Amino acid sequence: MKRTAFLCLFLLPCLLFGQGIRAIYDFTTYSSTGGSYVELNTSIDMESLVLSDKGAEVELTVLICKADNPDEIMYLDKRDLKADKTVYGAGKQMLDTQRMKLANGDYILYMSFRDKNSSAAAVEEKDVIRMNYPQGELAVSDIQIINTPVKSSVKTINTKQGYEIVPYSFDALPKNKDRIDYYVEVYNADKYFAKDSLYLLTAVIENLNTNTRMTDFVRADRIKAKDISAVIGALDISKLPEGSYYLTIEVRDRNNILHAYKREAFFRQSDIKQETEKNIDIPKDAFVFALNDEQLDENIETLEPIASEAVRQFIRKELPTATRDVKLYFLYNFWRNEDAVAPQSAWQQYRTKLEYVNKKYSTNIKKGYQTDMGRVYLVYGVPTDIIDEKFKASSGLKKRTLDDIVATPGMEKRDADGVNYLPYQMWRYDRTPFGETNRMFVFYAKQNDLSEYTLLHSNAKGERNEMYWEDVLSRYTLGPGVEGEAGVQFRKGHK
Repeated sequence: MKRTAFLCLFLLPCLLFGQGIRAIYDFTTYSSTGGSYVELNTSIDMESLVLSDKGAEVELTVLICKADNPDEIMYLDKRDLKADKTVYGAGKQMLDTQRMKLANGDYILYMSFRDKNSSAAAVEEKDVIRMNYPQGELAVSDIQIINTPVKSSVKTINTKQGYEIVPYSFDALPKNKDRIDYYVEVYNADKYFAKDSLYLLTAVIENLNTNTRMTDFVRADRIKAKDISAVIGALDISKLPEGSYYLTIEVRDRNNILHAYKREAFFRQSDIKQETEKNIDIPKDAFVFALNDEQLDENIETLEPIASEAVRQFIRKELPTATRDVKLYFLYNFWRNEDAVAPQSAWQQYRTKLEYVNKKYSTNIKKGYQTDMGRVYLVYGVPTDIIDEKFKASSGLKKRTLDDIVATPGMEKRDADGVNYLPYQMWRYDRTPFGETNRMFVFYAKQNDLSEYTLLHSNAKGERNEMYWEDVLSRYTLGPGVEGEAGVQFRKGHK
């Protein structure tokens, strides 16, 4: 996920210009036998720095904290990046790579760039890191777009599979670059497919605006199923027209059924222009034209809960600088992809749900769609049923029956004195829009604050999964592995 500090148009070429530090940072999440981690790569344009007799110097500060508890710092590093004046020049970059272990969950990344030879204020950036690698499940790492790999016998922080893997330092692929190189990892294929059997790893380029597959830009490799497979690949893009695209990596079985995938957005500069397609024109009577600039921005911002990661990054990073025409096309195309026949109807249905969550779940500092409850409602719809426990005082831990022990054999069975839970709600869905059945969501009020409930745990795929969620809910009075009344409610789907 490449970010430009501090000018970027997601749907247009990213040009580095203006005053002050110009930098690109890129973070990629991975899993490993030792746990999941994030790799943060930073590239600073040397020409944007003040040059002294000793050269250029930047103070780079990186801080990562938990999204739901900003006071809990997971990583903090402050370092000086230096470059001798002899290497200063056009096209030269100051590079840095850092790796941090992070468990599954959401985190806030803070970065600060300060030119130590300048009196200008530091440039600060903020981003969200989402780690989601469920143990034992088939998964694909983030995709890293890289420079053409070079074999290396010297091991460095960038060495992988015997190659020097250096992230591509620009956010647009120029005209003279005729291939896109990438690095990606696949996890737990041996647990999902038969061990050592073959599965298909497909790389394909998709049009970002229309979500159409570019069938002339596809690569398929047969990969042996292992616990971790590291893949270095490339696609020829010499004939790819100028525009915004996804590089999509797919895991498919021998019947070509899709089981897992990841996407990475990029922009291609080219003298080859895309043919104008009538079917992607916005109708003159389209609903988007009735929106003023403020309404247009609001309609795009409120897509975050249901949007892909690439779309969310556009909303967060590039919306403020995009032109009205880009915004109009973006919004209309989003809803056309949702419903090609009636995009306006799909938009209106979402607006109705949006009005409800904003009225129901808004706080003093957040609109309803920005809260966990609002997001879950917008993504999954109306819960089948809800348990609402304001201040539950348990009479003690449930004595575990034989059925309970069989269902969860590793759970400790004992009685205890009463347990006081933080206020919580449990939402159950008979069936989710993604085909899962009997999915549960546990929301809780931190510090008894009833103004906002935060998602604590869910068994829905891709959602926050907290192993000892009931221990958190009980203010750590239960102890790990001990099941109380809330745990029984969750396990039985409160039926």
